[in-house]
Amino acid sequence: MSKEIWKKWISYLIPQTRFVPSRINPHLEVGWIEGRKVLDSKYTNYSYGPLQEVLEYGLKKISFQNIKSVLILGMGAGSVIKSLRNKFNYNHEIVAVELDPIVIQIADEEFDIKSEGNLKIICEDAVGFIAATQQTFDLIIIDVFIDKEVPEKIYLENFWLDIALITNENGKVLFNAGVEVLDEKTQIIFLEQLPAIFNYTIFNGVMGGNTLILLEK
Repeated sequence: MSKEIWKKWISYLIPQTRFVPSRINPHLEVGWIEGRKVLDSKYTNYSYGPLQEVLEYGLKKISFQNIKSVLILGMGAGSVIKSLRNKFNYNHEIVAVELDPIVIQIADEEFDIKSEGNLKIICEDAVGFIAATQQTFDLIIIDVFIDKEVPEKIYLENFWLDIALITNENGKVLFNAGVEVLDEKTQIIFLEQLPAIFNYTIFNGVMGGNTLILLEK
């Protein structure tokens, strides 16, 4: 029995985890929990656990018929990439942006997610990337977290003006807005500065907690 298989089976009894140091994410853990290999931060799942199910909930609301280009802001270890490929049969271009080089390394070494073929992985801050890119996309997935917090700059008007510019006509944006129901004050402020070009639907309490916002241009 290989070491990986042993960890998988024993994880049903005892979680098998290891700490991975990172300057950007001070507490990362890779391990097996109840037969599933995951990447976690100190307080929440980063990839291949409940987070993957949250994003899949939103992706099920989207028709992929006319989607030929996808941008992922906050790749993590790439679980949403596997969802797109394996569950939604999306085989076109993906550009994935991730700030933490350690997380990119984990995606490669632990989950076989690497920059090749029609997947391009970029190590960069999401805000800087969308301000500079000349490329446009049919679907943008925004899943930017430091531990369980969405950085404040992701809620700001300038960020969403840039998002509007790089979203194709009839394009979609799936925004994971928080690991808990977005409080009313934050929600009102966010919606007030959201570009009027977007129509939106808010899904509260997804998988018991997360707030997802689906926007269409």
